[in-house]
Amino acid sequence: MSKNIVHVVGTGTIGEPLIGMLTHFKEQLGIDEVTFNKRTPLKTDRSKVADLLRRGAKLATGKD
Repeated sequence: MSKNIVHVVGTGTIGEPLIGMLTHFKEQLGIDEVTFNKRTPLKTDRSKVADLLRRGAKLATGKD
């Protein structure tokens, strides 16, 4: 059986609330996994990323 994975690029003005909404309603929406990436991570973004991880989203990273 295939998994329904939603990937959100970025955690900016639209990305962060979208990730939060998708993780909150993922069962109702039929989503198995919510992933996101942060292209330009800053130290000040650590709490934002930690909160998204706590809510159930998964951080996707590149090979770099």
